[in-house]
Amino acid sequence: MTPEEFRYMRPGNLAEAVAALAEPGAKLLSGGQSLLPLMRLRFAAPKALVDLQDVAELKGIEERGSEIRIGAFTRHVDVAASAPWQALREAAEQTGDRQVRRLGTIGGAVSHADPAGDLPAALLALGARVELMGTSGRRSVPLDEFFVGPLMTAAQEDEVLESVFVPAEGKDSGSAYRKLRQEASGFALVGVAARLQFDSAGTCQAAGIGVTGVGLAPYRAGAAEEILLGTLVGDADVEKALGAILEGVDVAADAYASAEYRSDMCRLFAKRAIEAAKSQARA
Repeated sequence: MTPEEFRYMRPGNLAEAVAALAEPGAKLLSGGQSLLPLMRLRFAAPKALVDLQDVAELKGIEERGSEIRIGAFTRHVDVAASAPWQALREAAEQTGDRQVRRLGTIGGAVSHADPAGDLPAALLALGARVELMGTSGRRSVPLDEFFVGPLMTAAQEDEVLESVFVPAEGKDSGSAYRKLRQEASGFALVGVAARLQFDSAGTCQAAGIGVTGVGLAPYRAGAAEEILLGTLVGDADVEKALGAILEGVDVAADAYASAEYRSDMCRLFAKRAIEAAKSQARA
């Protein structure tokens, strides 16, 4: 099938992009790896596409004080090569196939909010936030408040996702992303990212766990994180945290995996991610 007719706009800067998005029925085009297939199937029929590829403000990775800013149009391949935190690089490396990684963008992945997307799990574990620019100005939203449902975010219709911010890597910190891949699609049947930071005595001072492929949206496992804080992240601590990783989550069941299987795999891959993050932090 072919898409329905639409108007094509290619703004040269962020202000022009925000203005173009105000047109009725307009949608942003970033890498296009999610939107264009939906348009070909006519599951999506925007009246106008606002192509962001010429908006320089949306590109690049740079340090800003205690944070690292990643422009929304930064492609997966560049995140995999240059981003901070091992979990973020690993998630980008495992996103889709080679074509998706060369064309897709971090902002597109976050805005699409796929329940089985890889990058959201890593960003949640890192405690990321996003900055959005709209007709009312710029605002910041913690990522764990940004995902509100399957393919749904807290962004307003007139807002462009401008940047993703993650904390700079600290001393004695580590992170990892572990994934059970659905072979046909490349999406995560289960994906878990973990971030840990320790003090000089080996006590966990900060913990983050992001999960994808399990619930209706990527989520942060706050109850499991709390259990690890103040511990040495020993075997008993990890097992206790794994018991809380699905707390409050309606585990998905579909043709690829039952809820019981997903739950088991979530705990298994969470254990692997936590152990890998600890090993990196204490190396």
